[in-house]
Amino acid sequence: MKALEKLCSHFYKVAAIIFSIILPQSIRLTILIIRASWSWYRRTSSKYKYMAAINKKSSKFVYTKELRRLRSEPLICSICLSDFVAGEEGRELLQCKHRFHRNCIEKWLQGWQATCPLCRHLVIPNEIVAEYQISQIVEENNSSEEELALVFLSPLHLHGRHHHGFF
Repeated sequence: MKALEKLCSHFYKVAAIIFSIILPQSIRLTILIIRASWSWYRRTSSKYKYMAAINKKSSKFVYTKELRRLRSEPLICSICLSDFVAGEEGRELLQCKHRFHRNCIEKWLQGWQATCPLCRHLVIPNEIVAEYQISQIVEENNSSEEELALVFLSPLHLHGRHHHGFF
């Protein structure tokens, strides 16, 4: 009888630990992983659409010595104000024909500006810009990745002594 009591007591303690600590933390971790995955998917999808729009509205080129010889004056990137050097990649906006360093124009277009830096011609459609901007704001304000990191790091810090109620 004493052995059965001890076994039941042990079973009760294990069940209490599972239902009061492990199960809620497992559910919380699952929810955070789903939120982080969904957030990553939305950001990636939005950035892919945005970059696809940039690629559709511009063409890439590599500045060569032959291009330099064809021009009467050197080609200057109007964003960084530097001359093109042989071997550098550039982008030409198809509608207005303005040329920039590839990295300069991509940073410009991804940094809340959807227009040509020189003539202000709209490069990317407003719907795609709005979706991209919303995803960027959500990314800046998204705390699920930080909360997920706290969940993974909490066993290192807490050692099962007390919990701070992140959920």
